[in-house]
Amino acid sequence: MPNGGKLTIDSSLRGNANEKNKNDTIIIEIADTGCGIDAKDLPHIFDPFFTKKDHGTGLGLSITHEIIKNHNGRILAESELGKGTVFRIELPI
Repeated sequence: MPNGGKLTIDSSLRGNANEKNKNDTIIIEIADTGCGIDAKDLPHIFDPFFTKKDHGTGLGLSITHEIIKNHNGRILAESELGKGTVFRIELPI
């Protein structure tokens, strides 16, 4: 967010529908009010070496995706240009 903005981090637990009151997943949401990601770029943000910045390697989200996947989790992204981005990480407990 080069011009400032708001960053929000939230977490919650999701239970297993088969077992009452048993939490089996932690959900972490990271949201910003930055410039957002173009819809045509969104499917590629976890690809190695994909970047739209003038600097960096394009490995950060790719490595993050692999670490989460190796822990049997998943990461999802939603974004709208000019409004910001939300990353949702789901990990088994």
